[in-house]
Amino acid sequence: MNYEDVLKVPDPVERAVLADKLMWADHPRRLELRTVRGIALRQALDSGLEAEAIAARLVVTVADLAWMAAPASPAAA
Repeated sequence: MNYEDVLKVPDPVERAVLADKLMWADHPRRLELRTVRGIALRQALDSGLEAEAIAARLVVTVADLAWMAAPASPAAA
């Protein structure tokens, strides 16, 4: 799986999970993957999915999920 493959995944939670896995695999596009993950998580939350269910898929806490879904600050880019 590569960056472009992740972008093609239609399910936002699955896209976030895959982006997260690639980030931890020391992928050269980690910053872009972080952005993809955040956008996907916001899409999932905005669609009405429960934060607890999304967090469980990512094996993180709801507080971690909130941080991961927050838009990146301009200083981080």
